[in-house]
Amino acid sequence: MTRKSLSDLVRMEAEKPVDDLPLDKSETSEEIESINQNEINKVELDAISAKLKDVLEDAKRKEDALVGEIAKLKEELKDQKHLVTALKSELGQTDKLKKDFAEAKAVIMKLTATNQVTHQAQSDRTYYPPMTQHNSESDIGSWLG
Repeated sequence: MTRKSLSDLVRMEAEKPVDDLPLDKSETSEEIESINQNEINKVELDAISAKLKDVLEDAKRKEDALVGEIAKLKEELKDQKHLVTALKSELGQTDKLKKDFAEAKAVIMKLTATNQVTHQAQSDRTYYPPMTQHNSESDIGSWLG
């Protein structure tokens, strides 16, 4: 049987009421068996149809769930892209700060070196202790000679 004839047979059987089947005594057992076989085929087709409907409903539910998950993942990806952009901006600022820090460090090192030279020059000078203060003229005269 081709698909078209099978579907036509199913349609015809579905349209026939079961009670209206003629049961003449002239019908042979082959005809009765053929009718019974058609009824069995209809029952089988109904069962297959019901299974296919269930499978289709399950597939639709899964599809809806996947569509929702895809939308959620797209939103998360969008958020991640924003975060990456923000991190790139912060990285640029960090690089600038590193450069500024390196320049400040160089200036500090130069100032430290200069300060050490100045300190060394000051420590090379002879240290004279402070003079004691006496109000006598004799001490002043001894200094003058």
